[in-house]
Amino acid sequence: MVKIQDDLYEAVNADWLKKAKIRADMPSTSSFTDLYLSIEDDMRSDTEDFAAGKKETPDYLKNFVKLYQLANDWSAREKDAKDQIKSLLNRLEKVESFSDFSKQAAELDLDGYPTGFSFGVEPDFKQADRYIFWVGEPSTILPDTTYYADDNPQKEPLLKAWTQTTLQLLAANGYDQEQSDQIVKDAKAFDAKIAKLVLSREEQSRYYKNYHPKTIDQFAAYLDTIDLKNYVDSLVGRTVDKVVLSSERFWNSAAELFTEDNWPVFKNWLLADAVAVFSSYGSYDLFKQAGSFGRILTGTAQAPAPARAAYALAHSQFGFLLGDYFRRKHFSPEAKNNVEEMIRKMIAVYRDRLQHNDWLGKETIAKAVNKLDHIAIKIGYPDKIPARFLERTVDPDKSLLENSLKLSRQEAQFYLSRWDGKVDNTEWVMTPDTVNAYYDPQTNSINFPAGILQKPFYDFDRPASANYGGIGAVIAHEVSHAFDTNGARFDEKGSLNNWWTDQDLKEFEKRAQAIVDVWDGLKIDGAAINAKLILTENIADLGGVSAALQAAKGSSDFSAELFFRTWAEIWRMKSSPEYTKLLVSIDVHAPNKLRANEPVKNFQDFFDAFGIKDGDKMFRPKAKRVSLW
Repeated sequence: MVKIQDDLYEAVNADWLKKAKIRADMPSTSSFTDLYLSIEDDMRSDTEDFAAGKKETPDYLKNFVKLYQLANDWSAREKDAKDQIKSLLNRLEKVESFSDFSKQAAELDLDGYPTGFSFGVEPDFKQADRYIFWVGEPSTILPDTTYYADDNPQKEPLLKAWTQTTLQLLAANGYDQEQSDQIVKDAKAFDAKIAKLVLSREEQSRYYKNYHPKTIDQFAAYLDTIDLKNYVDSLVGRTVDKVVLSSERFWNSAAELFTEDNWPVFKNWLLADAVAVFSSYGSYDLFKQAGSFGRILTGTAQAPAPARAAYALAHSQFGFLLGDYFRRKHFSPEAKNNVEEMIRKMIAVYRDRLQHNDWLGKETIAKAVNKLDHIAIKIGYPDKIPARFLERTVDPDKSLLENSLKLSRQEAQFYLSRWDGKVDNTEWVMTPDTVNAYYDPQTNSINFPAGILQKPFYDFDRPASANYGGIGAVIAHEVSHAFDTNGARFDEKGSLNNWWTDQDLKEFEKRAQAIVDVWDGLKIDGAAINAKLILTENIADLGGVSAALQAAKGSSDFSAELFFRTWAEIWRMKSSPEYTKLLVSIDVHAPNKLRANEPVKNFQDFFDAFGIKDGDKMFRPKAKRVSLW
């Protein structure tokens, strides 16, 4: 029997780990996924009743139900989609040159085709209250640039799996063997070139560095084969004067990629992507084939059942409406008020910790407190359902694919229409039924959907120490993101702005490096941890536990044991070996077991609660303990 003194995570979760089973259509089971699936099952059950006429459908859900009915009519999908998918692919096949592509690029983009260009409208890092045009990078076949290293044992097996999957999809959509082989060969050749240029996940994780403003003429000058200015202006519907690149490295080499000689290779790369995108709207067999590479990546045994797949598709278009239905059914005003009070306490704790900080100067402390006092708090759900979702309609006389592409185009045009406008700070990124939370540095806000405000994270009726060890630590985690190595670069208004003195910033970076050093060399199931990739989340976990623990001590029935046990419970997880490897490679969060075990080693309260002493595996000497906030 494992003791807490040797492994908090294993000891607390022993019974659960022994009994928990990973569903065949999932790559893992965890506190997060179990809660997510229970919410989904509940919402899907009601959706099926609405669709069958067993329950009266609320007016605001009627178009969602129509889309669900289309998505779940698999015989109609099989009948309609085959010719429609072929027609969509034929449109791409008829594009004969970069000149031709350049004229059609914006319309192809809006119509749901992959174009290789990641364009969008988002808040400006330097002026957070205004929307600006952002230019990202193309995606690679494999999840990260590190997979393309010659010594990565996953590279060839995964590329082989992608090849087999794509060949099957092409054959199912009418391509002969010779055509399919050429498309796949060219797609992999172009992908290999891209992989040498795009940012790695580690580089992406330091997003405060990924801001490179250019005039539209400077951007257009990167390529002479594609009229980038016309592409951008056509998307927005107005004349755009400036863009922001997330990476200069890719664009400095773009002219070598997008050459006339490379047109056939680029076109086949697009076709290989498009056949997977559009096939997911087809028959159930085609849907399964389209998702098979993703399941290989994650070690998921089988595709979701037809009804579950249909619900997920409909939810992807009308999730905020479903989320509002969920919160009406499950999230009480009392729970919202209680969580809001916990957040106020957590922010008060953070304010106290900043004001009594012993390594920051007074000037930096004042600015940090000012930023903390400007954090916007969003709990449960938006005050209003976004109007665009209420205005969208589904036509039952048209196919699933036609309706889905129309809805996706409307969503794309909504985001593009915001260019050069004032940022909407009331907007939520996550739907209310999401089991997650987030800090948004550009609105300087913390956001807690109703979905995560349930057991095991939160329960209105249980002791405060348990809630602080669960949702309390999650709340403080999100607050801590305002002061992690990314968030700390943004000011109280959400703009990228250095508000630190040189000396304080140097000390901050020194302490952040100490956290990297503690994590460096750790492994999970034999896979080495990238301590730089997960730094921001580790800072947030450490700050979250610290602030939540201090807040919990203010409750009349404080129990350190209950606090730390709950903390370990919320991170319980079982996953496939493939999914573990994937997460270690690309996830900015540490593996769950390490998230449970590593932060607590820095707190004397933890050692005192469980009698942990030198020689125990969970013990860390004072000289090696780390703290930031």
